[in-house]
Amino acid sequence: MSGRQSPPAELRTPSPPWLRSFAYAAAGLRRSWSSERNFRVQCAAGWAVLGLAALARMSALRGALLCAVVAAVLGMETMNSAVEVLVDLASPQPHPLAKTAKDLAAGAVLAVSLGALAAGLLAFWPLRALAGPLRARPAEAGVYLLGLAVLIGLACARLPGRRSR
Repeated sequence: MSGRQSPPAELRTPSPPWLRSFAYAAAGLRRSWSSERNFRVQCAAGWAVLGLAALARMSALRGALLCAVVAAVLGMETMNSAVEVLVDLASPQPHPLAKTAKDLAAGAVLAVSLGALAAGLLAFWPLRALAGPLRARPAEAGVYLLGLAVLIGLACARLPGRRSR
């Protein structure tokens, strides 16, 4: 024990509600990472795309577009997980409507992911433009690939994740 105790609740200064909301949001992201396999895989994919954009020295506008679509995919995957948890709470037993709700939420993730893929292909067009920057900066490419390998390892290390229908 450190010998230092926190003051009673009535004497503590409450943190502002907006500050607490960031803590709750961070807890949601931690929960997504720890329990959702697809979230971890999509984080690895996002790292791959953003890392390639940095290595290719992509324009700020294209980089911003890629950041936005990566964030949209991760946000949609987190929302899908929230829908699945709520459906499981409301309908612990299998039910056709529960399956439909989960399928619709997963479809939303797929739609956003396909849009992100299209945006990525357009941002990197022509793809041969990547080869020059990667050859010109082999050390940066090596660090990027090492980081990507570590992230993929972390994503796959806990692959089971929660998936039920």
